[in-house]
Amino acid sequence: MKSLRILIPVALLIALFVFVGVLPRIKNTQELKAAADREANREPVVNAVPLKQASDTTALTLPGQIRPYRETPLYARTQGFLRRWYVDIGTNVRQGQLLATIDVPELDQDIARAQADQQLAEANLNRLESVTLPGAVAKQDIDTRRSAVTVSQANLRRLQALKALQQIHAPFSGVVTNRNVDIGALVSPGSGQPLFTIAKLDTLRVFVDVPQTYFRYVKVGLPAQVTIPELQNQTLKGRVVRTSGALRSDSRTLLAEVAIPNRGGALPSGLYGQVKFDMIAANAPVLVPANALQITPQGPRVVVVDPNQTVRFQPVTLGRDYGTTIEVISGLTGQERVITNPNDRLRDGQRVRLRKAGSEKNIAQR
Repeated sequence: MKSLRILIPVALLIALFVFVGVLPRIKNTQELKAAADREANREPVVNAVPLKQASDTTALTLPGQIRPYRETPLYARTQGFLRRWYVDIGTNVRQGQLLATIDVPELDQDIARAQADQQLAEANLNRLESVTLPGAVAKQDIDTRRSAVTVSQANLRRLQALKALQQIHAPFSGVVTNRNVDIGALVSPGSGQPLFTIAKLDTLRVFVDVPQTYFRYVKVGLPAQVTIPELQNQTLKGRVVRTSGALRSDSRTLLAEVAIPNRGGALPSGLYGQVKFDMIAANAPVLVPANALQITPQGPRVVVVDPNQTVRFQPVTLGRDYGTTIEVISGLTGQERVITNPNDRLRDGQRVRLRKAGSEKNIAQR
């Protein structure tokens, strides 16, 4: 009985300890573990935004040099003294108009001698051909005389052509932009200095160096606007008429030529202007928000949410950076949805829950 009296209080104490201390702690541990399991298995809530493609039109402004549509220096084709010039700088000339004459006194004497040689050669040939006695004249002698006539005629025509070169004519209609000689000056074909320079100014060429980044977009027929700051920002419309087809190795630029009208020749050549291109991209790049981009040791990537709300890590190739948005050249089609501010707990293939549509924001306009 005495031992029973001792065991009963001890059993009560043990029962009290189990119910008050151990069982609640076990229950609490189980609840914490269950909560941790639910948290681990709970689908994370993410904010995904739809992508968009960049505008297919991009404005590009570059400096350009304005040159005449056609500009030709005129050189002397024969040696002599300038007898007279008929036009000066700023003169509008027509095609074929006489600009100057060159005096070559010895050329007239050479022509007279060539005419006499031709007459003698023809007389000798006629004399042999007039012989009717068979075998009196060898056929070789007649062929020699005929060759002499041909040579004399060719020499005379050469000298007459040189005499025609004493007159300098305008090869096309335009404006005389330079005159380098005066009356009495000795001119020759090998002097290296042109007598006149004529420019055609009713249409002007604008030469532009296009950077490598944009050379794909500058094609023949692309519209362009040329602005002249010194002429109160006067703007002329033109088009790209040709490109060099190859980039310069020193500057990595493509030379493009823009033709602009210049009715009445009001705009002088030699100016610099600002050329604006509205470039139309054949395949516009995709724009992604800057906060959707992840930079990893393997390269840049974005976290894409598939239609079944699973996560997929997509490597991308970046283009131009616009601050809030960045171009993606390859890796995306523009139809995806990407997660903004992705955390490190996301795993490839993991299911996620999207926020309400009202809380999603589209990509800011570029």
